[in-house]
Amino acid sequence: MSWKQTLVPAGPGHWVLPRNKAMRCDAHLFLSDELLFGAGGADSGVEEDVFAQVVNACSFPGATRVVLTPDCHVGYGVPIGTAIETEGTLLPTAAGYDIGCGMVQLATSLTWGDVADKDARRRWIDEVVRRIGVGVGQSGSGRGLLKKVPDVIRHGAKALGRSGDVAERAYVPVEDDTVDVPERAWDKRDQLGSLGGGNHFCEMQVDDEERVWVMLHTGSRGFGWNIAKQFFLAGAEALGLSRRSEDHVWFDADGALGRAYWNLHNMAANFAIANRLLIGEAVCEALESVFGGEARVYYEISHNLIQQEGGRFVARKGATRAFPAKHPALKATPWADTGHPILIPGSMETGSAILFAQDGAKESLYSVNHGAGRRLSRGKARRELSQKDTDIRLAKLGVLLNTRTTPLDESGPCYKDLEQVLGAVELAGLARVERRLKPVACIKGND
Repeated sequence: MSWKQTLVPAGPGHWVLPRNKAMRCDAHLFLSDELLFGAGGADSGVEEDVFAQVVNACSFPGATRVVLTPDCHVGYGVPIGTAIETEGTLLPTAAGYDIGCGMVQLATSLTWGDVADKDARRRWIDEVVRRIGVGVGQSGSGRGLLKKVPDVIRHGAKALGRSGDVAERAYVPVEDDTVDVPERAWDKRDQLGSLGGGNHFCEMQVDDEERVWVMLHTGSRGFGWNIAKQFFLAGAEALGLSRRSEDHVWFDADGALGRAYWNLHNMAANFAIANRLLIGEAVCEALESVFGGEARVYYEISHNLIQQEGGRFVARKGATRAFPAKHPALKATPWADTGHPILIPGSMETGSAILFAQDGAKESLYSVNHGAGRRLSRGKARRELSQKDTDIRLAKLGVLLNTRTTPLDESGPCYKDLEQVLGAVELAGLARVERRLKPVACIKGND
């Protein structure tokens, strides 16, 4: 029998997996019938392998609540699309290797008519690539700020003199800034202001009113990756786990390893915040130089992060914070009366969305999905998808790329149906879709 048959309905689009002997708490899954069960077949709906990772998420010491968002799928240790509330413990696997990874949305004064010319969009792509590092290992636009990196990793956007009004957090507090940054992480500080590769991107988009936006996706780059790797290894050794069990690592928040991880995790988060804002500003400059008009950072938000909320730790792995209007944390911010924007990328074929949380988000640890959710692994996409057909689809959609061919492992069929995912969010009363965005130019590190 599938584990899905053991789920208990708790409301529209809300299911509960009751705790068993291996679990310290129930798991709450926010999924429509279509996303959970699919249309039938062996690989339909949420993967069977997700069950073991949900149980693992619920089994960590200190776990008090576990939530799965509508884009959930198999990850490492816990599913991608998971929020875990803990008391007194820190879970590196629930922040992942790209600590602080997240999104930036840029608003512009431009309309579709201003950017419709393909040659102009091509010039914009070239201008952006010239300004920022694109691809694995590339240094970035922050090379001139290397002397400020010690301040950046402690104070994030504040170190750059940027306002916190457009950021989920202007910076993440570092309680002990005397903790030594691992040498391998410090060696990657020149990646500040770089996009990276994989599923990271910079995408020009147009909404239903033909307004032009730009969405960015990137994180803490090699700086955060090397911090995460060091603590996965150190934690596994401390717990007597094998190297293949790194994703079962947890730390006592008051222990020496836990305190060191917490401070370095927060430094990586600050690196990521500053990284996104620097890239965003470089992209705004490129837009204005090619098209004229004005561009500005609309909002910045993370989806791989552990933070303290309500006296406990909330770890979001591939999940986005969703504070609605009047949430205490938004007091004295521009978003107090509306809730903050939630930036949801789909794919370069299906578009993206901007959401705002509703009161029902309290049930999901104030968390929603971070995207559409992967449907095909990278390897399977490269084996099964046709390069020719994929390139033809992108050409028909009018999406320009910085790469010679479309990255197959980032094409539309690799991801779940964004309409279904957004529908599940609204069904459960977690958030409402404010704006849909379709891509017209996309920059990726095709590594």
